[in-house]
Amino acid sequence: MKERVKLLISLLIILILVFSTVYGTFAAVTQQDMDETREKINEIEQQKQEVEANLSEEMKKLEQLDGDIAEVEFNLGNVERELKSLQSEIQGLETELEKKIEEYDIRYENACTRIEAQYLYGNITYLDVLLNSTSLSNFLSNYYMVEQLLKDDETFLEELEGEKQEIENEKTTLEEKKQKVEEEKQQVQKQQLALANKVNEKNKIVSSLKAEDAALQQEKENYYAELARQEEEWRRQAAQAGNSGGTYSGGKLAWPCPSYTRISSYFGSRGAPLAGGSSYHKGIDMAAPKGSSIYAAESGTVIAVYTGCTHNYGKNKSCGCGGGFGNYVMVSHGGGLVTVYAHCTSINVSNGSKVSRGSVIATVGTTGASTGYHLHFGVLLNGTYVNPAPYIGL
Repeated sequence: MKERVKLLISLLIILILVFSTVYGTFAAVTQQDMDETREKINEIEQQKQEVEANLSEEMKKLEQLDGDIAEVEFNLGNVERELKSLQSEIQGLETELEKKIEEYDIRYENACTRIEAQYLYGNITYLDVLLNSTSLSNFLSNYYMVEQLLKDDETFLEELEGEKQEIENEKTTLEEKKQKVEEEKQQVQKQQLALANKVNEKNKIVSSLKAEDAALQQEKENYYAELARQEEEWRRQAAQAGNSGGTYSGGKLAWPCPSYTRISSYFGSRGAPLAGGSSYHKGIDMAAPKGSSIYAAESGTVIAVYTGCTHNYGKNKSCGCGGGFGNYVMVSHGGGLVTVYAHCTSINVSNGSKVSRGSVIATVGTTGASTGYHLHFGVLLNGTYVNPAPYIGL
């Protein structure tokens, strides 16, 4: 029984140790974890910028299409007004033609009646006129009057026929013009339909891009939340690490770049020097040429090293490496104090190694979010960035 109890206790202790180890593994956050999260945020931001650029371009195309549609609708309005005008003219000509035809028919009927009457008494015309005339002059006068009426009828009928033909010709011309305008209207309507289809397509693209942008924004916010959690955990870990690896209990730190003393940027709020750079400076920048030696400000233990950035050149946008620090070293000095050396070209120490005050640990570069060669020197106290100036006698 006692042996069984001892075995159970032993198993319980093992389980507790395993649980603690596993929990510690999941809870621990490294600088690399945060760097990877920041790099992921940068990747998402780049994707967002591409999507937003495409969205902006598609919106411009939509605006252009709106303008094209307005122009087509204006042209369609002109065509429809022209068709209405032509239809009105044609109706007017049809009315005029009907009147001419009616007038022609009446005059033609009257002329035919007279001609028929003349034909009926054809051979006796002269005799009849003579017998009914009181004198020769009266006969000639009557005969001339009959003949003149017939000629007038013939002339008038010819004139009416000509006018009728002119109206018909004009109507034919207008009908042909109307047909052309109808065809033009159909073409404009086709353009209108094609533009409407394009608008529908562009609206679908815009909706898709907006949805993609919203999804990326949500993903970015999720990563920012994760980064905030990681940074909080990292500060807790840094505070713990700062209590080991050295015996710092106060006093002035050594100048980390002794050959160069010009400060190009101080601790605190500032305008971001480039896209992706921070508007709150968590250290001080010491301007120095490429390859200048960087020294440990105090004895301690290296607790973080990043050497993955190869973008050692002037830039107008952060490459995102090392969370904007580029290549960097962090050294714990005890008493909760940690110093940071960033934007390095090369690093001479490794994680966990011991360093002494004034020993060369890296060289000046411009990696990460950096517009030129300099050393970014930062100080963490109990996991929180503080102004390094008092620590180095500024």
